[in-house]
Amino acid sequence: MRTLLNIRIAAPLMLVAGLLAAAPASGQGMGEMPPAQVEVVEAASRKMAPQMDVSGTVISLHDSRISAEVEGPLLWVADVGTAVEEGDVIARIDDRLLAVALRRAAANVKRLQADLAYRQEEVKRYKELAAGNNASQARLDEAIANLEMARQEIADAQAVLDRAQGDVDRTQIKAAFPGHVVQRLANKGEYVTVGEEVLRLVDTRNIEIAMPAPIDITPYLTVGTNVEVKSKHGIYNLPIRTVVPVGDAVSRMVEVRLSADAKDWTVSTPVMISLPKGPEMTAVAVPRDALIIKSGSVYLFKVGADGTAQRVDANIKATVGLWVALADGVEAGDKIVVRGGERLQPGQPVVATAHSSALTANN
Repeated sequence: MRTLLNIRIAAPLMLVAGLLAAAPASGQGMGEMPPAQVEVVEAASRKMAPQMDVSGTVISLHDSRISAEVEGPLLWVADVGTAVEEGDVIARIDDRLLAVALRRAAANVKRLQADLAYRQEEVKRYKELAAGNNASQARLDEAIANLEMARQEIADAQAVLDRAQGDVDRTQIKAAFPGHVVQRLANKGEYVTVGEEVLRLVDTRNIEIAMPAPIDITPYLTVGTNVEVKSKHGIYNLPIRTVVPVGDAVSRMVEVRLSADAKDWTVSTPVMISLPKGPEMTAVAVPRDALIIKSGSVYLFKVGADGTAQRVDANIKATVGLWVALADGVEAGDKIVVRGGERLQPGQPVVATAHSSALTANN
């Protein structure tokens, strides 16, 4: 019985002793880390300028509150959201009284035209009589004056007729530009007077991006230069159309406008714009995705000539779009880790492949 107990105790001890004896042989490679799979991009020498972010808004070039030019009851107003072309009718005013005024003006013109024909014949008759000394020159002069007054009365009556016709035409309120009806300011059945607002029309085809910018950075804002615009829908590079050369005395800001394509934007969309705030410089730049922020430190990894990861503390000079300019530690052509660097250790072997969506010079 004692022998069997000794065997049961001795067996585990022998197994542990065997494992301990084998441990040095199998632990010879524990200090070596396995190669890490990473994606890399080459650092590049780029022309860059320090940037500042300002908030902007997508605006329409034409945002108008359309008013009535004649008075009367509203018969119809276009629905909110209606898309219209320039010249389309967007509201109608009752023209019954104005049509009466038009008919009266037209009748007055015809009456005066009949009187003019009589005056012309009268002048012709007095000229024939005066030639035969059967009428005085004074009567002829009076007939000529009456003829001229008849002509002026017709001109005045024609102006009244044109105005009456214009009033009738203006009972159909038309779009001054293509766009969308975004607000009704009066409704069917209401009596509107001259100058009263009827609806708001916004041009959704011709837009720009407007933003305030500090006066101090205007020397670095060049018309035609592309700047980065960020929104929830993506990142765009848009050209500066103009920098308004008059600033606000209180805010010390000027307005900057960017050209934009309406198909990419909705009016009033908020955006963030990166504007240059200093002179352009040439620097070695790496993608922003290469930076690792951990425990209060900012660093990156590059692949050394021996195929191992080398940690570089990021001494950032400027950030422009998706690129970061570094003061030292990286040279143009160095392979910079942009994917897989979060778990790298300095000196760890890496297997590097080119980044699948490498950044271009336009970013």
